[in-house]
Amino acid sequence: MDFKQHKQMEQNKLVRVIASLSSEELRFFKRFLESKIFNQHIKVVELFDHLRVQFTRVQPNFSKELIAKKIFPDVPYNDKAIRDVMSYLFKSLEQFLAFQELTKDKSQTQLALCKSYRKRGLHKLLEKTTNNLTTLVEQTNKRDLEYFDMKYQLEQEQSHALVQKGRTKENNLQEVSKVLDIRYIANRLRQCCIMFSHQSVYNISYDMGLVEAAVEEVERLDLLNIPAISIYYYAYQAQTNVDNIGYFKSMESILNSSTELFDSAEMRDIYLLAINIGIKNLNQGKLAFIPVLLNFYKSGVKKKMLLSKGLISRFTYKNMTALGLRLQQFEWVEQFIHQYKEFLETAYQEETYNYNLAKLFYSKKQYEKALQLLFLNVSLGDVYVSLDTKILLSRIYYEQHDIEAFENLIESFKIFIRRNKIISYHRISYQNFISSLTKLMKVNPYDKSEKLALLEEIKLLQPLPDKYWFVEQLSDG
Repeated sequence: MDFKQHKQMEQNKLVRVIASLSSEELRFFKRFLESKIFNQHIKVVELFDHLRVQFTRVQPNFSKELIAKKIFPDVPYNDKAIRDVMSYLFKSLEQFLAFQELTKDKSQTQLALCKSYRKRGLHKLLEKTTNNLTTLVEQTNKRDLEYFDMKYQLEQEQSHALVQKGRTKENNLQEVSKVLDIRYIANRLRQCCIMFSHQSVYNISYDMGLVEAAVEEVERLDLLNIPAISIYYYAYQAQTNVDNIGYFKSMESILNSSTELFDSAEMRDIYLLAINIGIKNLNQGKLAFIPVLLNFYKSGVKKKMLLSKGLISRFTYKNMTALGLRLQQFEWVEQFIHQYKEFLETAYQEETYNYNLAKLFYSKKQYEKALQLLFLNVSLGDVYVSLDTKILLSRIYYEQHDIEAFENLIESFKIFIRRNKIISYHRISYQNFISSLTKLMKVNPYDKSEKLALLEEIKLLQPLPDKYWFVEQLSDG
């Protein structure tokens, strides 16, 4: 990177961070800059004001030449002076963000105050503050990873204070050790679950470290009564004991009974973890996971854990519809499709709604209604909607024995996946689908040995979208 590129990047990062601030944060940051405790450069305030004005314009101009005219109007252009002011502003902005993070969490502020009082030897004030913090921490109904992190830090502060005061006999070492164990085991299991999920998607092998020792400690110390541990313990067991659905159901039980004990961000991660585990097992043909997985989805949407900014992902919408149809819950699926249409992102709302409603009609053998909706999606530009539409169309043409429409669609499908580079990662899945469907169309429906051979081939083929459907076709009769 040359010097000019470096300067441009420095300017861009300042603009990007300011652009990320809300209106309220912009007001607070202005007051922050105006305080001489945090900033003693008037030009920094002037630069910030100039940038704020530019953000309100249709075509903002963040050039250094314009900045120079605004904050140094009476002197020749000096690039170093401009860069210095920009650097001061960026450093103040970073201080503001850190300050904001610290002060928005009262428990973190109180913990910082405990450390300050301890370092100054102000024992009475330290004792009062630690008592206040203990009350604050215990009053919350959360018992998640963040709670045990804070609990451990608080116990550590109290331990340091007792040593500093010379109370070597009176100590809380046992409590420090207990909370440390809980904190470590919960975090160790969680991290391991995340690593398992990641390696199954990206085919990467990780060293899971001391997780087996952590699992043994959970069982030895009977720690399953602590939801922050048990939820990840069962998630770990569900990932490593794939033939035992009991662990997956235990996850469901804990989620239903302990939602209020977890921060919403952590709870969302837990739901996504559970759903990924369920999908992986379902892709391996374990149909017993369907009802439990659908229950995870229903619960996550109802509790808004699977909504982002009030919207439901089109992929969540599609998966819930598919699972409901697999269970033939037609009435519930129809209600869900209509109820949550307005919660879909506007850009994908109509085509996602059309596709899922078409899939409902298809599942009820109402092929003409399904085709009418799918034809509305054929010309749309979204690649994934087009892929889903082509797959469902090909299934309909196969089941209707419409050979001409089937063959035309397969040819256009091949061209589509060959030309679209955006689907490179999933190309093999769709190639497998086309290949399997072509073989299915050619197989002699009265030759049981031929059908059985293709069935065994398809069962072993990975990855293959809608594998269950192929199995159904070849197992019929």
